[in-house]
Amino acid sequence: LERTRPRLSSFGSRVEFIHGPFHALPEYAAKLGWNEVDGILADLGVSSFQLDEPERGFSFRMGGPLDMRMDPSIGMSAADWVNSTSEEAMADVFWQYGEERHSRRIARHLCWRREEKRFETTDDLSEEVRKAVPGGFRHMRIHPATRVFQAIRIEVNQELVELQTLLSVGPRLLSIGGRMIVLSYHSLEDRLVKRAFRALDGNGFHLPTKKVVVSSDEEIEANPRSRSAKLRVIERVS
Repeated sequence: LERTRPRLSSFGSRVEFIHGPFHALPEYAAKLGWNEVDGILADLGVSSFQLDEPERGFSFRMGGPLDMRMDPSIGMSAADWVNSTSEEAMADVFWQYGEERHSRRIARHLCWRREEKRFETTDDLSEEVRKAVPGGFRHMRIHPATRVFQAIRIEVNQELVELQTLLSVGPRLLSIGGRMIVLSYHSLEDRLVKRAFRALDGNGFHLPTKKVVVSSDEEIEANPRSRSAKLRVIERVS
């Protein structure tokens, strides 16, 4: 928000800046006196600024404290989660949110290692994940910690829970002709959006684009991080 305020300052009172979770959207709208809105754009991606700041602890490519919270002032950090979660619960998160095939093997190793020394940094965690996977998976193009870091981030921030709430309350706020657009970046998110929008289709809502919209080759070349982006739209018609 601090980066955005100066850029949109020319719009004056036409712009309201609110820092908060998706589940509080109806509350924010009510406080502003908005009974309905013409559009909702939800970009589910992690901010590039957050990814590129080592002290936020989102990336295994840059050493930093093991945090991963979107809002560092609330909730449990990734370090606290890794150091306190049971082996079974940890493995379930790695499998469900990261679709990690070696989830149980990794969880077992991390729980064993934390008995010797508490996990505090991204480097430490990524290295132990690398050690945990079978030898043939340690030097592949995709780092073995990729899915584990994604899973922990989703769990710490309750991202899918927040998304499900947004998909429930968002469409109800739309005016007739209003559209809700959601940009997702991995299959778990896209699956939830797809199911929610399809369930609404024909029940006062319409899908302007039946198929998911993806980035063009030109856009990917200009912005490589858009490669995994998927866009879905729903419109309220009655």
